[in-house]
Amino acid sequence: MIAADFIQKEPESEPPLLAIMGRFYPFNESGMPFADKTLVIKEMQNQSNIAGGEDGGTGLNVWDGSLLLARYLEKKPEVIRHKTVLELGSGCGLVGIASGILGASEVIMTDLLYALPLMRENVKRNEMLWRGNNKPCQQIECKECDWFRPPPMNKLLGNASEAMHPEVILVADCVWISSLIEPLLQTLKMYTMDCSTKVVITYQQRGKEAHDEFWNGIHGLFDVVVVDTETSVGLTKPDVFHVFECIKKK
Repeated sequence: MIAADFIQKEPESEPPLLAIMGRFYPFNESGMPFADKTLVIKEMQNQSNIAGGEDGGTGLNVWDGSLLLARYLEKKPEVIRHKTVLELGSGCGLVGIASGILGASEVIMTDLLYALPLMRENVKRNEMLWRGNNKPCQQIECKECDWFRPPPMNKLLGNASEAMHPEVILVADCVWISSLIEPLLQTLKMYTMDCSTKVVITYQQRGKEAHDEFWNGIHGLFDVVVVDTETSVGLTKPDVFHVFECIKKK
């Protein structure tokens, strides 16, 4: 039995609504143990109309896929340590902030405009955990990125960055509706400059149509390793959750 159950409604005049009925991975707004620290991530109640689009306000919640990716990186920090990290669909900022704590040199978190204030609050709230004289992380930035109109990479990285492109791209639980899959795939294609960029994806399978479309699309663009988290890092997950490590096809 899976402790996380998601309900999707599709009224004609409003964007689809996802309601969180429970979580598989434990989460507490007052603080979660992470990498020998206490990480505090605030969220807001799901508000279906706040974004005014298909996103449905889901960027204001912490989802199981984000918790899974954060825990996976905690077990395997070498994936992001001393690297420039770009996250798509960062939401409340859990994964990006976790990456900074684990030693990423630079983190750029992105989402739609409505999600950025809460994301920035969470970055500030945890600043003492990721920033410091003896810590590799130099900066965590929060920037707008709409997959239907993705900004050029130099706009995301900015003048302060020494990197020309991200070394790692993270995507946590962003595959839940078919109409967002192709824009996400095209954004990934645009931002993976060559096979030196690793893409790490977690997602929850919620329906056969969306799953098949994403599965075929991601395998068409990338060489994909489906990670057995229990065998590789001792991290248990339900069968409906997936972890991919991807490199762009040559």
